[in-house]
Amino acid sequence: MPAAGALSVGEEHPEREEAQQTEGVLAGRNNLLWDYTNGTPQNNPDRGLSYSSVVNDQEGVKNGLKGIKLNSSGWCSFEKAPVAGVLKLTFGPRSGMNPASLQISFYTGGESRLVQAVGETCKVIGLETQSIPLTADQNIIYITRLLNVETVLQKIEFVEGETADLHPCEEPEEMLHLYSADMRTDGLSKEAAYLIGELQEANKRGNTTIYLPNGVYDLGEMVLTSISANGISIIGESMEGVIIRNKPDYRLESIDRSATLRICRGVEETYLQNLTIENALDYYHDDNGRAVALWDQGTKTICKNVRLKSHQDTYYADCEGGLRYFEQCEIYGTVDFICGNGNVYFKECLLHCLPRSKDGSGTDALTASGAGKEDKGFVFESCVVRSECPVVSLGRSWKNYPRCVFLNTRLDMSKGRFELENRDIRRWTTKGMTTLPERFGEYRTTDTECNVVSPDEQIVEFTYRNEQKTMNTILTEEEASQYTMEQVLGEWAEEAIKTPQY
Repeated sequence: MPAAGALSVGEEHPEREEAQQTEGVLAGRNNLLWDYTNGTPQNNPDRGLSYSSVVNDQEGVKNGLKGIKLNSSGWCSFEKAPVAGVLKLTFGPRSGMNPASLQISFYTGGESRLVQAVGETCKVIGLETQSIPLTADQNIIYITRLLNVETVLQKIEFVEGETADLHPCEEPEEMLHLYSADMRTDGLSKEAAYLIGELQEANKRGNTTIYLPNGVYDLGEMVLTSISANGISIIGESMEGVIIRNKPDYRLESIDRSATLRICRGVEETYLQNLTIENALDYYHDDNGRAVALWDQGTKTICKNVRLKSHQDTYYADCEGGLRYFEQCEIYGTVDFICGNGNVYFKECLLHCLPRSKDGSGTDALTASGAGKEDKGFVFESCVVRSECPVVSLGRSWKNYPRCVFLNTRLDMSKGRFELENRDIRRWTTKGMTTLPERFGEYRTTDTECNVVSPDEQIVEFTYRNEQKTMNTILTEEEASQYTMEQVLGEWAEEAIKTPQY
């Protein structure tokens, strides 16, 4: 809602004319324009626009957008005159070449009258202008982000009397080859074509096992190769020998566009064993980031002896309430490389931190929890942490109700010595991304000689904006006993652990 004292565009403010000219912001009696193309105004002369934060990207940033920053908690709102017309919004992703989209809520007084999603920007194009008609009584406008991509709203314009429909976003023909949800086999190696063919048939039938001999199943730039039926198993000859790999165009950097393998939403009982899934997007190119190896939107997923390789967001658990079990797996990454929600139990797995930057500096974060209200979150039992990065955080809070627990973890210094503390990390990252943690904890962390290296007590003050939360992140034996596999995965735990190895 607009800030207290916000003024309608319809009011006269002749004293603002000079400010409007110098700041590049115009406001008429029934028309409205906030334009950040020539610079972000320090003060909004109309005072009708409320927003959470503003960005002014530095020279050299990919999109270089200036405007209102809409991240997961970002928003803006304003009040227009009670006349009909068209709202025009110019917006785009803050970085990378990913889609951005907005959701618009219209209010009359304090009552929500309509929610309408504005179409997203093109998949690989930055700025997009979209138009939406407004009636006279839709006079209070509230704008939030719709997709995961951090969005910048650069221009807001309301024009009285115009009519317009939302116009579609056209995909550039030369970029269509970057997307392969239809899993075409054109140009693929015989190994990759075999995998795609088998998976297409399995998706039709369900309850099917695909056996893969040793080999490199190179999907090229293909992304979102999908498992869309229940009961599909993919079993390789060996973890080291069976490599399913893609290398997306670096412009596809994103959490929901880049995945090597995707388990579709609602799919149950996917079983993966004895293979490697690698997203080889060039992480160090132009400060790229998110490239998912396994995007898991299903439930009752089991991975045994599976290696997941990427850098940021390597494994993305994306189904609140979902159940997942990892046993003797290896997961490689740098930032938030185990992220998402649901109930995920990792047993005897290797978590390998890769260098954060080309020169070897920086810090890594193992996890980014966005657990749902009823989720248990991430639980790591008897896992090993190894790092090529000098500083490692056990995790940071992403969104919702972050929960993450490490039990009987071993710290392996064989690839280089690393620390769990610096200015912003006290074994956990103290600053939340969009919220405070619900529960972060560890119990009996040791070195490779079984010497306990976790402190007896670790009181950490977590902060998010003006909020603080103090927590002892060292669990007692009684607290640790609340995170058994049975308590995290419920009745399904027995089935998961008994699933035979091949």
